[in-house]
Amino acid sequence: MTVGLVIVSHSARLAEGVVELVGQMVQGQTPLAAAGGAGDNVLGTSADIIQAAIEALDNADGVLVLLDLGSAILSAEMALEMLDDAQRVRVVLSYAPLVEGAIAAALEASLGHTLIEVKRAAEKTAHVEQLRLLKPLDQPEEDGPPAIEVPEVGSLEATEATKEIQLTLTNPAGLHARPAALFVQTAARFHAHIQVGMSDKQVDAGSIMGILSLGARRGATITVRASGMDADAALQALRELVEANFYEDPTPVTSSPSETVRATAKPAAEIRDGSWQGIATSKGVAIGPALLYTSGTIDLNTLETRTISAQNVASEQGLLRSVLQATAHELATLAKQVGIDAGQKEAAIFEAQALMIVDPALRDAALEMIAQRQVDAATALARVGEQQARTLEQLGDELFAGRAVDVRDVVGRALRSLRSQDVQVLDLSTLNTPVILIAHNLTPSDTAQLRPATVLGICTTQGGPTAHAAILARALGIPSLAGLSEGALQTIRPGDELALDADAGRLYLHPSAEVRAELAARLIVQQKQQAANKLAAQQTREPVTFQGRRISLFANVGNEAEAEAARQWGAEGIGLLRTEFLFATSATLPDEDEQRRRYVRVFRAFKGDATGRVGPIVVRTLDAGADKPLPALDAVLGSFVEANPALGLRGIRIHLAHQELLVQQLSALLQAAVEVDIELHIMFPMITTVEELRTAREIFDRVYADLSQRGIAVPAHVPVGIMVEVPAAAIMAPELAELADFFSIGANDLLQYTVASDRTNASVAYLYQSLQPAVLRLIRRIAEAGRRAGKVVSVCGEIAGDTHVAPLLMGMGIDELSMAPSSLSGVRAALGRTSARKLLETVERIGHLRTVEEVEDASRELSDLSPLG
Repeated sequence: MTVGLVIVSHSARLAEGVVELVGQMVQGQTPLAAAGGAGDNVLGTSADIIQAAIEALDNADGVLVLLDLGSAILSAEMALEMLDDAQRVRVVLSYAPLVEGAIAAALEASLGHTLIEVKRAAEKTAHVEQLRLLKPLDQPEEDGPPAIEVPEVGSLEATEATKEIQLTLTNPAGLHARPAALFVQTAARFHAHIQVGMSDKQVDAGSIMGILSLGARRGATITVRASGMDADAALQALRELVEANFYEDPTPVTSSPSETVRATAKPAAEIRDGSWQGIATSKGVAIGPALLYTSGTIDLNTLETRTISAQNVASEQGLLRSVLQATAHELATLAKQVGIDAGQKEAAIFEAQALMIVDPALRDAALEMIAQRQVDAATALARVGEQQARTLEQLGDELFAGRAVDVRDVVGRALRSLRSQDVQVLDLSTLNTPVILIAHNLTPSDTAQLRPATVLGICTTQGGPTAHAAILARALGIPSLAGLSEGALQTIRPGDELALDADAGRLYLHPSAEVRAELAARLIVQQKQQAANKLAAQQTREPVTFQGRRISLFANVGNEAEAEAARQWGAEGIGLLRTEFLFATSATLPDEDEQRRRYVRVFRAFKGDATGRVGPIVVRTLDAGADKPLPALDAVLGSFVEANPALGLRGIRIHLAHQELLVQQLSALLQAAVEVDIELHIMFPMITTVEELRTAREIFDRVYADLSQRGIAVPAHVPVGIMVEVPAAAIMAPELAELADFFSIGANDLLQYTVASDRTNASVAYLYQSLQPAVLRLIRRIAEAGRRAGKVVSVCGEIAGDTHVAPLLMGMGIDELSMAPSSLSGVRAALGRTSARKLLETVERIGHLRTVEEVEDASRELSDLSPLG
């Protein structure tokens, strides 16, 4: 007997049609059963019908269940629960493409292959990222947790002969995290099976964990093997990537973005003068009180083991998959913000972590452990994560061993969702008193919360110059030491005065008058230099004009510290205030009064000491969803997982489904604007249709009228606009302009939706390029609609802060550009030196170009700058 297939679809006719098609191809050699519809010609799925179909194939050597969308997964899982134990172990679910997967699986089954082999054949017809996101809950596939290594190439099926090249690594540090991430992303662009080998070890090119485990340093030679239709192209692309040194600066790995950090000798024990020697990881000096910080990362090795029943295995596996995917989205968002704040090199740290958390080696081993040992998702993830971290530590190389911190960090981030009750995390971004941070270690996630205004310096007992936390500290300009003696943590008490000389790698407790005076003098010089840089930015606040139009330069902010930075860097206003900050660090929903107080603090941080009104503050209402999970909203929204979260319930869709959230937020914003006397603009995210905007405006008008009727002061006029980030809104811009007071183009999402490319998906990352001609044409269309209606149009995506692209946007008719505060001076200079005649010629030419490369060439000709990176 052979393996049987059950086809599950919402449509009974579709399921029967697939069975008929497959049946003709295998001529009765594979048992087949259709389980479509919910009965009585009703579209849907039924656990009873699926159970009956499985039982009809009781004589088969196992049953593979292929599913279509949504409720099919839930119904199939319920059907499994209704089977007896003997039947259940013979059934596996798969989310392979329904038709292609069924054909491949049936042909494989007809050859007498096993259930697991049949399932693999079906899933080979799907893109790997589709399976990562949508793979349904099923039983384990193999015995024992899978290792990072994969089978030999020769043992794998290939549509063509395996081809091979050898590459010598010449970049400074070899295949460490960022180059490994680029390697994985490049390999994923091709339809090919690719392996990477060094010495006697081979790993899958789709696994960043596997590539890191090679420990391939500079000078190492790796062997890359590929098979499949794109084998030649894949090998050529990987060759070019390696030969380009992964686009790294060819300097030693200890170099910082601005200077080389000199690592001192191995840290010594406590010195008699009350100081400790460490390793300088970011230069500078600081004087201030101590804050002893315990990172929120969970100890993977000691996490409490929790067991589950056999009936709960499938649900725990589903929970694990959803948390891993949500964590990857969270890291991708963090990478984007770090890229704005600190630079793309630093953002690559989190891009690599996003790949780590959805790495097949990590995910599949944890899924296997849940099934084999019947432990919960948190236990399995912690044990597998710790095992893989130790694998990296055992490579005998300091740089690669340091990546174990990243593994533990990213796994700990996911565990905070699974075991939130086990950890109390101090949100470092909420500090309002300047301190010197003392800790065992800081993860990249911890460091990303830091603000130089409140964290004067950092000292840790672990880490080093190449740790990602150190890289981020350098990018933020925060002096830091690593390798501090454990005795320091045992001696220093909260509030103790500390003096940090990161230039010399030394930390002083209760510094002497002489030491304090010396460091204070150096600190004054340091602060004067920083102030001079900011003053230069403020002094260049002359208006930018183009053909008689005023071009306003605004800042994107997400909290008080960033609002203050916007003011210091000379922003003319806030073009995007992300209100997610209000909900991100709280487990409970803040009430209207708490929201008002938080908005007041942000508004005041931007206004500073100004006596009159400052530039406008454009507030985006809450932009949450399954792709941006916020624990504080769980009580209202509940916990939900969506197969395509970026296309699901998010942005204005959540507010229209839960209007009480929008009413509360609008009321708080209107009152806060009056209290601080700022020019408030309201902006709704993810508007897709005229109906959505009309409803949202009606809600705003009701809130405004209600406050007025109750005698509560409100601003005299509040412009209400929308973010244009969905192609449908771009197409309908003329109609939307009749209802919106302004447009703000969310270029990041508009790009993602226009090219149908998930920016967190390495396999299609090549499409996510800011100069895609289709996106530029949509931007020009939106700008034209705004001009015709007399409405202001702004851009607030990353491209607004790109000195290569900002002039093009100005030439297309954009009125306002909103960006990271630190980008303002560079963009202002780029706009000021652009020739109006040449710009208009270039914009007109770009409107007819067809490829990203052609647009990049035209942009370079305009700016006479180096190629866009």
